[in-house]
Amino acid sequence: MLMTTIKVKIGRRELRIKDCKGLSSCRGLMFDDMKKYDGALIYANSIWMPFVRHELDLLFLSVDFRIVDIKRAVPVTTELKTWKVYKCKKAKYCLELKAGLIKAKKGMIIIKG
Repeated sequence: MLMTTIKVKIGRRELRIKDCKGLSSCRGLMFDDMKKYDGALIYANSIWMPFVRHELDLLFLSVDFRIVDIKRAVPVTTELKTWKVYKCKKAKYCLELKAGLIKAKKGMIIIKG
């Protein structure tokens, strides 16, 4: 599968992001070591974390790429409390980032380029 990367700007930080369109939105960051990019843009408003190796900050985005919610997600383990779906009904997209990579706030606009 050919992976496409895009750049997004959050505040003053420019990040390399895996662009997960179509079926690749189902995979997101599963099985990835995240050495080539800082996160993934998912074209959906709900995320599940099986086979994801790292904690993530989930920035749920509106249709105009404004942050409407932020959640910290943990990988699925044998502990039942980790078996959860992270979602935001108000969101159109989810930007998955390495946990702690940036400081983001609700209302900030993500510039996709």
